[in-house]
Amino acid sequence: MPGLEDLSRDELIALVLAQKDRIDDLIAGKETPTGANKALVTANAALEARVAKLEHLLSRNSGNSSMPPSTDDQPGKTPPAGKDRGTAKRSKGKQKGAPGANLSWSDAPDDQQDRFPQGACGCGADLAGGADLGVVDSFQQIEIPRVAAKVTRYDQHAVRCGCGITATGRPLAG
Repeated sequence: MPGLEDLSRDELIALVLAQKDRIDDLIAGKETPTGANKALVTANAALEARVAKLEHLLSRNSGNSSMPPSTDDQPGKTPPAGKDRGTAKRSKGKQKGAPGANLSWSDAPDDQQDRFPQGACGCGADLAGGADLGVVDSFQQIEIPRVAAKVTRYDQHAVRCGCGITATGRPLAG
């Protein structure tokens, strides 16, 4: 401001008090920002919105969104809150003392295959010529055969008798 040197002490105090009031109004939002101040207010609002969006994205996990659990351990992510299922802490799976269920061992399998080691021994000899020491382990694998649809086409034919009457085959029941 030109001429500040020419102002008296009282005029300088009045100028400082007026500037203080204007600054207070700008801080309180009573006065519409102008110029560089307006640009700063706009930039600040944009940054606040961006920070809020980033905080929201970082707070998402498999417990509060449709994200898979494999993304929960990424850096900066908030882990989901543990599920409290009451005071009793049970282990996963079948509980001790609960009746079990399994597929029973079949004494008459549909197929049996002997499996011998193949390749070379550590000494270099071929294992196919080694002495059979007997069965050391057995396991059974139960396979359910694949179900395939069978499509049959039925062609109904028409025939004409020598007397001139036309007949067609009967449709299948159902």
